[in-house]
Amino acid sequence: MSKKIKLGVVGDPIDHSLSPLIHSKFGAMNGMEIDYQPFHVVQKDLIAFVKDFFNNGGHGLNITLPHKLNCVRAADILSSEVELLGAANTLSKNQDEQIIASSTDGLGFIRDCSDKNIEISNKRVLILGAGGASQSIIPAIARMNPAKLMVDNRSPNKISILLKKFSSFNLERFERNDEPIDLLINATSAALSGPFDWDIQNQLNKETIFYDLSYGKASKKFFSWSSQFSKNRFDGTGMLIAQAAFSFQLWFDTFPDISNIDLSNVND
Repeated sequence: MSKKIKLGVVGDPIDHSLSPLIHSKFGAMNGMEIDYQPFHVVQKDLIAFVKDFFNNGGHGLNITLPHKLNCVRAADILSSEVELLGAANTLSKNQDEQIIASSTDGLGFIRDCSDKNIEISNKRVLILGAGGASQSIIPAIARMNPAKLMVDNRSPNKISILLKKFSSFNLERFERNDEPIDLLINATSAALSGPFDWDIQNQLNKETIFYDLSYGKASKKFFSWSSQFSKNRFDGTGMLIAQAAFSFQLWFDTFPDISNIDLSNVND
């Protein structure tokens, strides 16, 4: 009997991760025996855990909150996207036993938009939030040549930091005017208390597409707010599946069929 391929996802907390389910489906459809486990690892143990995992036969790791920044310190090689972002969500190992840090979040977002026929090129795109989730998709969106790529945040000083970090892209601070927003992306923290609200209603209409990077219960407040403007609403489930597929491709050089991955019955 062949030995199972050792994979996993690292986070704190990690209980509700859907990655083990998604990757088990990928493995099954590709005839692979994989052992994909969730690992609860606290910050102080992260680097040692990653090194130990790969030294003991590990093939690949996904990294989720709050470790996407610090995991880069465990890598020997950084992809160009990780060098730009300063964060990673996928770790792999090359033939020389070196750990490579990659980021598939931006690719996952663009793939999901393509699958859902959400146009970005020549569209006015606004991202709400300036944290890690927002940053992980900014370069990928910018490369799609939107008419405008804007960011807004409750703490204005964070926007300045973002504009400086991504100065090589045409990222703008959001200005309130009469220009309609074609695609509104919510990258704010799902943990915010109270109902969701943002003072941009004059620039929203029934044609606006609302996309929440969160999914399941975490999207309910944003969807409740956006429902007054448009029926065009999507959560981040498709992006979650697509970024997982790009991770799988990094590990096995094959992109799994994601067309029939259904997570609608998963209790989140």
